[in-house]
Amino acid sequence: MPFFSIVVPTYNRAHLIVPTIQSILAQEFPDFEILIIDDGSTDDTEDVVEIAFGHHLKINYIRKKNEERSIARNTGFELSRGQYVVFFDSDDLLLPHYLTVLYEAIEQHPQCNFFATKYQIDTGGVMYHGGTSFLSKGFYDYRVLLYGNGFGTMVCAKRHNPNFQFFPPQFNMCEDWIFNMQNLYKDKIYLIDNIAITIINHDDRSMMNNQKVIKGRLDAMNFIKNNINLSPKEAQILESSSYKACANHSYMDGKKIQAFHYWFKAIKIIGMDKDSVIIFFKIMIGRKIISQLLKRKFVFSRLKKLTNVKA
Repeated sequence: MPFFSIVVPTYNRAHLIVPTIQSILAQEFPDFEILIIDDGSTDDTEDVVEIAFGHHLKINYIRKKNEERSIARNTGFELSRGQYVVFFDSDDLLLPHYLTVLYEAIEQHPQCNFFATKYQIDTGGVMYHGGTSFLSKGFYDYRVLLYGNGFGTMVCAKRHNPNFQFFPPQFNMCEDWIFNMQNLYKDKIYLIDNIAITIINHDDRSMMNNQKVIKGRLDAMNFIKNNINLSPKEAQILESSSYKACANHSYMDGKKIQAFHYWFKAIKIIGMDKDSVIIFFKIMIGRKIISQLLKRKFVFSRLKKLTNVKA
């Protein structure tokens, strides 16, 4: 029985999955299995995986009918044999020390059911901080998720946990937020202060479809409100944070009226704060102008560094 099972759901990712699997096989910690759950791909994912990794004993390739990623992850969890299950996407990368730092944290906190490391985001070769970068190491419960799902799907779960909640099969956008909220409502996750994952931003990511993200965020928000017993203050934070997120995604789509619609809904609930002011000016100025200003700032910064380099 392996110590870790790494569940990788995939759908039509033949052009992306090889580096992901290579990054898992490159782990310093050796005791793991990989379950690739092919959710009915219509491209040549199966052939690509067979050619590249058919000889690896650690890899189990399971093909199933298309039922979307929540069910694919749940299937992987049910078929896993490891003591701990890592959920990972088929277009991201594990750094070589990922399983090592997980194992060390588990040894220190064997009573804990959920673990996560920090991560970085690669956007065209430029690295950005992930959603948990501002958090200190330690234990967190559902309240940290009221503002959004900084952990994403990159969670390690103890397999033998009688209170484990599966991914909601009726959701395939923001389903990881619901999963984490439901599991951490009466439990805690331990955050390891170590960047061990790289998320690759690319055009095929579901999060790049802003209108789909907005609908998914609002649907998930309503599900959480109706199924988790939040205090009135917690519900306010949940709603206002969700409307701010929707305003941001509308801004990124250049939909000024829609952006202000969600911005007004946010400030109506919780009033003006620093984030609301920033969002207001972003919407007013527009993404195109802000992008041009940031690009000029980046070029200027690079030129300044080059001119300051000593011969």
